[in-house]
Amino acid sequence: MNRSTFRRAASAAVAVTASVALLAACGGDSDDGDKAAPAGAEKTPASDAPKAAGAADAAFTATHVGGPTTILEIGGARILLDPTFDQPKKYKSGLEKIQAPAFGVDKIGKIDAVLLSHHQHDDNLDDSGRALLKDIPAVYSTPGAQKKLGDHITGMKNWETRELKTATGSITVTAVPALHGPDGVSRGADGEVTGFVLSGKGVPTTYVSGDNASVKVAKEVGDRVKKEIGPIDTAVVFAGAARTPAILKNAPLTLTSKNAALVVKDLNPRKVVAVHTDSWNIYSEDLKSLVKAFEEQGVADKLVDLAPDGSTKPLS
Repeated sequence: MNRSTFRRAASAAVAVTASVALLAACGGDSDDGDKAAPAGAEKTPASDAPKAAGAADAAFTATHVGGPTTILEIGGARILLDPTFDQPKKYKSGLEKIQAPAFGVDKIGKIDAVLLSHHQHDDNLDDSGRALLKDIPAVYSTPGAQKKLGDHITGMKNWETRELKTATGSITVTAVPALHGPDGVSRGADGEVTGFVLSGKGVPTTYVSGDNASVKVAKEVGDRVKKEIGPIDTAVVFAGAARTPAILKNAPLTLTSKNAALVVKDLNPRKVVAVHTDSWNIYSEDLKSLVKAFEEQGVADKLVDLAPDGSTKPLS
């Protein structure tokens, strides 16, 4: 991948970020407990790193819609991450969406499951995304999300697993720890947040960080996954260093660019899909800064060129 090309694409894709001044800025309830690439786009070259055990030859792709919202085609299923499909608007919570999604709900096609890192914040579940959930066969999230949104949500505690049946077999969905705040805090923003790991026969082992800001937590997840499941093939990293002055004294609520690079350096996946750096006003770091941090840590070759333009990119 030509890094200068990636920088130009990233810069063009990233919206201006700003801070939100109210505690409500991060949202409502607190719960405990095949598209062609755009002209001129470059395809990501295959890594020299060996494929993780269980990696499949079947379709494995990612489509970035905007913010954290991404469609993964993996193991015979199409899985949607943190659905946000509203047009730009301000929310009662204080958040503001400042960039339209690449396409709307009417264009997403068949979705077999949603991985919802948490329900409390508009930038992870907006109005259109919330309305969509009842039409999805399987929605995996936190126990708090199930309590708040209803029993069509499967609430999962850390390290619980569920089997998602697919056209070609099944995917094991494992809920993994996430901390919506930096190392050193006991609790992040507004309660529960979860990450996920997808694995199984013929399924590339894939880590989805969710709104985790802790390098320590990500390392602990990686260590256990490598021991119990095997090497991580692909990591979907939520970055952007989301901040609001009234929560944790403006500390980053998602991974900073530097910390995202450190996480990737430790986990050593074959490929990295970086999202959650655009479209919302609380992200303080963009894709350009993330690319720079990855270059400084020597892991930029793992990045998939995935601007939030709705183009589908191969991961296999």
